[in-house]
Parts: sequence; C-alpha cells; structure tokens
Amino acid sequence: MKSIFKTLIIFFLFPFALMGQSINNELKVNGKIVDYNNCYEVKMVKQLPQLLSGFVCEVREAQIIDDCLELSVVYGGCNGNLELMTDHVINSQSQLVFMPRWAEPSMCKAMTIIKILFDLKPYKTFIKEQSATIKIANSNFDLFYN
Repeated sequence: MKSIFKTLIIFFLFPFALMGQSINNELKVNGKIVDYNNCYEVKMVKQLPQLLSGFVCEVREAQIIDDCLELSVVYGGCNGNLELMTDHVINSQSQLVFMPRWAEPSMCKAMTIIKILFDLKPYKTFIKEQSATIKIANSNFDLFYN
C-alpha cells in the first residue's frame, strides 16, 4: 500500500516539478523573464565591475534603433540573467561606457544569438551635451546616438 501511495505522489507531483523547472529555465533581463519587444532599463552603478570570465557577455552586433540599444549577444540557450550597466561617466575618449554582463550565466551550451533592447532615453541629453559616443565594454562597438 505504501509503495502505491508513493507512486501516486510521484506521478502527480512530477509534472509540477517539470513545470517549475521550465519556468526557471527562461532567459531573464534585469531579473524579469525576457520579452523581446521590451526596451529594458540600463542599471546605473557607481563603478563598472571587473568581470570574471563566466560573467562576460559576448556582443556580436550593436545598433541604436529609435531610443533603444539593440545588442546581439551569445546565449547558452537556457536560464541566465542579463544586465546592462553604466557608471554615467564620460571617459577620456569622449565615450559613455555600457557594460553588458551575465548576473547569472546560462548553464547550457547551445550558443545561440539573441537580440535584447535597452532603453537609452535617460542618457540621450547627457550624451548629446557631452558630444559623446556609446562604447560597449569588451567589444569594438562605439556608436553615435542622435
């Protein structure tokens, strides 16, 4: 009787465990499950951090569309939490540096390219007043924002 009861419990609870697992495997941006039509907030930090190798985000393409920065990044295919941050300081090359990083790296190895949008509106006036460009950290991308 106990083994039948255990089997029934496993039979009924296992699907719920799988559902919870699939929810946890969603890509997140700033801790929220990604919506590819959303233009996400750029996090303001006092100082850009030094990143360990597993947290560096590889950017393959970057462009500005309207007031959003579109980044094409390499993604492992499951879970992960992506952030974009800036310290709001113009460097000596007249660049405002934006650093993408994996706050939680993907645990999968599928290595696909995804496009994520980040909101540049809060920085538009500052960038124009300083005649600065947008530099994507750990990449060769240096973009003009008009």
